[in-house]
Amino acid sequence: MIKKKETSERSFDPNQLSGFDGAHSIQLPVDFIHDLSKASSLQVVLDTIAYWISYVFDADRASITLQDTEDYLKLYSISGNHAIPMDFKIPIGQTFVGRVFAESQLIICDDLSLSDELDCQMLSEHGMGSCMDAPMIHNDICIGTLNVADVRKHHYTLQQAILLQTLAKWLALNIKLHLQVQEMAILASTDELTGTFNRRVFVQESHQTMLHFSKSRVPFSIGILDIDHFKQLNDCYGHTAGDYVLKKMVKKIRSILRDEDFLARIGGEEFAIILPACLGNEAMRIFRRICSTIEAMEVSYEQEILCFTVSIGVAEVGKQDTDAEDVFKRADKALYCAKEAGRNRIHFAN
Repeated sequence: MIKKKETSERSFDPNQLSGFDGAHSIQLPVDFIHDLSKASSLQVVLDTIAYWISYVFDADRASITLQDTEDYLKLYSISGNHAIPMDFKIPIGQTFVGRVFAESQLIICDDLSLSDELDCQMLSEHGMGSCMDAPMIHNDICIGTLNVADVRKHHYTLQQAILLQTLAKWLALNIKLHLQVQEMAILASTDELTGTFNRRVFVQESHQTMLHFSKSRVPFSIGILDIDHFKQLNDCYGHTAGDYVLKKMVKKIRSILRDEDFLARIGGEEFAIILPACLGNEAMRIFRRICSTIEAMEVSYEQEILCFTVSIGVAEVGKQDTDAEDVFKRADKALYCAKEAGRNRIHFAN
C-alpha cells in the first residue's frame, strides 16, 4: 500500500498485488471463459467482461472504460447500476477513474460520500457506498480501467484487490488483441492517404448493393470520378501537392454526399461513388453539385492557389444487369465520354 487519504482511500501499485508464490488463487466460472472465447467483436468482449465481473464480485455495478482521447476516457460497458450513463465523457483530470488510469494504480474508495471527484459523487448520489477501480495494463501501458462498486461502504478487501487487478491484467491482453484485429481490419479496408474506403471494399459494397437490388428491387447509381489533368498538377507542383489536393477534395465530396452514400478511392485520382435508392435527376443533381463545388475550390498550398476540375461518368442499375460489374463498366465508359467531350462535366450512360 502506498498511500491512505482522509477520504477513506487505499491505493496499490499493481506489482504489489502479484508475486505471492501460490499464496493466492483465482476461481472463475467456466461460462466466463467460454463466453469470452466466443466473443466476435470488441464490444461483445467488453459486455461479457462487465457482466461476469459483476457476477464474480457480486457487485452492484461493474464497468469498463478505455482511453478515448488524450483528455477523456469512454465508458464501453456497464452492468448493474447506471449512475454514470454510457454517453458520459469521463475527464481524466477530474475523476477517480481518470486518476486510476493516469497513475496506473488500483485504488479503493471506501466511502464515496467523502470524495470530491465527479464520478464518485455521481455514484454516491445513486446509492453506491464504495468502489474499486483497477488499471488494465498491457506492456506497461494502461489502456483503460476495470471498475466495481457496491452499496456498502468499506466493502472491498485486499484479497478482492488482488483478484480485480489480476483479472484486469489478463483481460487487458484480450482487449488489446481485439483492438489490434480491429485496427488491421480498418487498415485493410481504408485508403491510407484519403481515409476513404479502398477498391477492395468498393467491390464488396457494390456486390452487396446489387444483392439488395435483386432481392428488394431498391435501385442505385454508380458514379466514377476522375480529376482532370492530374498528372500535370503533380508534374508542376509535386506529388505532395497532388496528395494534398486529393485529401481536400475527399473532404469536400463527403460534405455533399448523404449518410447512406458510399465513397471509395479505386485508383490514383479515381474515385467511385454509390448512391443507394437514387436514380435519374436526383443522382445527377448530387453529381452536378460535386462537379461544380470542386470547380469552385481554391486549394492553398505553399503560397500557391491550386484549382482543378473533375469528370464523372454515371450509370444506374437496370433490369438487365446481373452483376454490379455491369453497372460499373457502363459508368466507366461514361467517364471516358466525359473526358472525350472536354472534361469538367458529367456523362450519364444510356
